[in-house]
Amino acid sequence: MGNDEMNILMILDHTYPPDIRVEKEAGALISCGHKVFLITRMGKEQRREEFVHGVHVFRVNTLRQLPLIGFFADFFYYYLAYFVILKICGKYNIDALHVHDLPFALAACVSGRKVKKPVVFDMHEDYTAYFLSTIRGVVKLFAPVLLKFLEIQERVCVNMSTRILVVVEEEIERLVSIGTDLEKIEVIPNTADTDVLDKIMIKDNIAGYSDRFVICYVGGLSKHRGLDTMVRAIPSIINRVPNAHLLLVGNGGIKELVRLCKKLELQEYITFTGWVSFEKAIHFMKTSDLCVIPYHKTRQTEKSFPHKLTQYMYLQKPIVASDVSSLKRIVKETRCGVVFEAGNPKKLAERIIEVSQKREELAKMGKNGRKAVLEKYNWAFTSKKLCKVYEELF
Repeated sequence: MGNDEMNILMILDHTYPPDIRVEKEAGALISCGHKVFLITRMGKEQRREEFVHGVHVFRVNTLRQLPLIGFFADFFYYYLAYFVILKICGKYNIDALHVHDLPFALAACVSGRKVKKPVVFDMHEDYTAYFLSTIRGVVKLFAPVLLKFLEIQERVCVNMSTRILVVVEEEIERLVSIGTDLEKIEVIPNTADTDVLDKIMIKDNIAGYSDRFVICYVGGLSKHRGLDTMVRAIPSIINRVPNAHLLLVGNGGIKELVRLCKKLELQEYITFTGWVSFEKAIHFMKTSDLCVIPYHKTRQTEKSFPHKLTQYMYLQKPIVASDVSSLKRIVKETRCGVVFEAGNPKKLAERIIEVSQKREELAKMGKNGRKAVLEKYNWAFTSKKLCKVYEELF
């Protein structure tokens, strides 16, 4: 089929929008001349079918809202989706399937075999590791069985799929170790869309922080993100940098961090913004003097490439990141910041204090980060790799 127009059906295991990776990939494929369809979950006040940014979206109701029943109903939902996929494949003459992450991967792969169409398995993360970090309550009793089931499913899907997309090089070794053909794998990192950022950056910074040394984190606040380490580092930081102020921009896990903040009597030095729009999050980044990614070391974070990384870099913000494998490699390669020992508040404080006293070095790190994005870590470059994957499917 080569460069001819294709009808591509994406399958996603949550509501849409938002999902920055899905949006960027769909946009890239549309720009390459393809049509993109998407099966996703039904969200509150969302239409069953509509066009979103050029994507033809189909939404399906689930029982996820019911705690335990909803969890196990999901497993049936993942496989019953097979019939929804087949229906849309037939109605819209789908040429290729693109499944986002493991939950729908088996249904997509089996559907692909049924209709004799290629399947692109887009692994946003190590899903089995993610599963372990998120299970709660009664479901934990079934964790060993469910984990084994997911591992088997993953092995089957990487073998059945035509191509596999991962976000970092570090994930390749694990996939090869479970029998994946190396030739199938393509690295599609979560790089910055500089055109989008340029449009946002023309606006002024957020007022009220001009006299502060602002340390900023943007994203989810769940435990594996290491924000507890960041909060515990603040007392040492303000002892040496009295005007330091921490901005935590995001949600998920706020209650635990607020309790820790109160326990350490740091309310004056930390601001929790809660959820904000993408545009406002970028403005908070712009307002900062330094940005952090203090992830704990886990199987999941060791192979992470968060969108915030190259967004920080493009905005010329020096970065202090924990020494998880992927972050350490990129920060050292691009010289856009420094790394510290994950989970160690003392080491984190030392690194921030050290760089805060070297304004010229901070500016140099910021320039290095932006240069790396312009030359390599940008979506314009990454999207060409994605389109090439589709050119080579047939």
